[in-house]
Amino acid sequence: MTNKRTGAFIQLLYLMFNNRMEYELPEDKIPIFNSNFEKGNELADGLTIIKGQGNPSLGFWNKRKAKKAIKHYSECLAIIPNHWQTNWLIAKVYQAMSENKKALEHFEIAVKIEKINPDLPREASISAMDLGNVKLAAEYSQEAINREPNDAGLYCNHAVNLMVLGNDDEAKTYIERAMEMKPSDEINKNAYSLINAVAAGKRKRPKFNELN
Repeated sequence: MTNKRTGAFIQLLYLMFNNRMEYELPEDKIPIFNSNFEKGNELADGLTIIKGQGNPSLGFWNKRKAKKAIKHYSECLAIIPNHWQTNWLIAKVYQAMSENKKALEHFEIAVKIEKINPDLPREASISAMDLGNVKLAAEYSQEAINREPNDAGLYCNHAVNLMVLGNDDEAKTYIERAMEMKPSDEINKNAYSLINAVAAGKRKRPKFNELN
């Protein structure tokens, strides 16, 4: 799971890097934007992977790197505020620092601008859940499915969000769909067991901060 996410992050980062100048800029602003974008990426490299592996803290030096990355990304956004790639990347750094409110703000900007990529609402959903806004988390996990209806992981994520929200029947429908698509996936199987146990009253319904 982590390796797949890491690979997806690197792939998306490559796409962002190569499409970063799809916006029109005055000639003198282009090297400034490029320099800050590249420096931000260099500093952010590995930080989101660390968070994805479940480390509770980035540690002193990685926090310094994160803050410097945010500074460079902020310079990019001062030039192009609606640059969805930079909004996504700065949100990922805030997410790694557990600054979930700021992360969600930038994920939401990215979602509104880029309307195809399913990773954007998926990440917005995670940050919304981390903030305790379960309803919003479910809205974004549904939007991720709308963008990519053939991803079993997105159905699983949405099913868990619905279960936390209290919509057990709907949660069972979505986790069953995930199981149909990937029946041997351990995350799907664990979520299936949890959702059905909660729906049957055999397990206590987890709160938003009890999922990890």
